[in-house]
Amino acid sequence: MLRKTAIITGAFGDIGKAVAKKFAENGYNLALTYLNSFDNEFLNELKTLGAEVLALRCDQTNESDIKNFVNTACHEFEYIDTAVLCAGIAEEQMLLVERPTEDIDLVLNTNLRGTILFTKEIGKRMLDKKHGTIEIISSVMGQSGGSLEAVYSATKAALINLTKSLSVELSPYIRINAVSPGFIKTKMTSDYSEETINIIKSETPLEKLGLPEDVANAVFFLSSDESSFITGSEITVSGGVIKF
Repeated sequence: MLRKTAIITGAFGDIGKAVAKKFAENGYNLALTYLNSFDNEFLNELKTLGAEVLALRCDQTNESDIKNFVNTACHEFEYIDTAVLCAGIAEEQMLLVERPTEDIDLVLNTNLRGTILFTKEIGKRMLDKKHGTIEIISSVMGQSGGSLEAVYSATKAALINLTKSLSVELSPYIRINAVSPGFIKTKMTSDYSEETINIIKSETPLEKLGLPEDVANAVFFLSSDESSFITGSEITVSGGVIKF
């Protein structure tokens, strides 16, 4: 059977890894980006699942890196069936009035500008083939905002609007949707105190943290034919949390 191909950015973070594994388990080859985190053991795990894997370092604040990666992926694989844009950075909690401008620029350039440029480059190829889906990872903070993380929240809100706008521009050939996680059990939350984790759970209707696999399941659904009449939508994976 001919394997499909998925591009996944930020593929060596916790959510990116879960997404990559989900697609590999379901017969996809993979074109993956990473920046500072690379896990050769995980790469080999994907290959044991039968996936052909291309993994390249890509700084998505750099337009040349983005173009080079997409060009290489499209040369390596004839069709790009789906692209999952996971890459992004959080910010240290801080009042906006105290945040250094260079920190603001980094979050904006990584989360928003970089994702827009990736979508632009991937969208061109998919339009040429008249085929493909795109899934953008946003956040519940993009819906309601997050105190002390105003810039991050602003970028995630913008990605939701980008998704809605491009669902019209890229139709009828490409579907694009967003996934907005809430509190997910990752390396970041492993640093939280037990007290903080219990507070988060108590404020979550399902009374637990989500897993990266929960996000991956939603992403895979949106990439599949089972969601063939869904575009410009956002799925919230938060255990019922709608506001931080």
